[in-house]
Amino acid sequence: MVVSFLSIYISLLSLINPVGAIPVFISLTSKHDKAWIKTQLLKTALNVFFICIISYLIGNSVLLFFGISIDALKIAGGIIISRSAFQLLNAKHKNDVGKKIQKEAVLKEDISFTPLAMPLLSGPGSISFLINLSIKNKLSVLNVINTATCILLVSITIFVILYLAPMILSYLGRAGLKAMSKIMGFIVLAIGIQLIISGVISVLPITR
Repeated sequence: MVVSFLSIYISLLSLINPVGAIPVFISLTSKHDKAWIKTQLLKTALNVFFICIISYLIGNSVLLFFGISIDALKIAGGIIISRSAFQLLNAKHKNDVGKKIQKEAVLKEDISFTPLAMPLLSGPGSISFLINLSIKNKLSVLNVINTATCILLVSITIFVILYLAPMILSYLGRAGLKAMSKIMGFIVLAIGIQLIISGVISVLPITR
């Protein structure tokens, strides 16, 4: 159970990658006071938690409604996650939030849901991962508690990392942040490839 918990936590944290979001977060909040930033961070962490937990709990039902097979989700999710991994390896993952969105966000009173929670943090990669996880492990009481606790811990980690963003940036520098993104990218790539392999094996009549 401990190994499963750590695996889910590390995988989800790597996909969300709050460290890679630090430069964008600082640019969005640089003109605001600490009280406003803290409030936005609390709301962002809550939004990420609810987006992730909803994806985990009802994602499978949505797939059934649209007639999407589990194997199709594995392959599609693996491709999306692998794409995110390549962006992380090239330190471009959080650049998906374009300049126009950033300019709009600076003028908004509340940036906790968009663009912070979505798409900066909890995007298609983390959502695909959680839906696949719910199908793989099934929604037993123990699995739901285990995964929900992981999601809660990831949300708390996001709050802490972004709250300490200026300090982390000054300590690691942009080169250090890129190095961290590459490490996370490697983990994420392995997750994506494993999902694709699992989906392909299930679809193709492979004889052993």
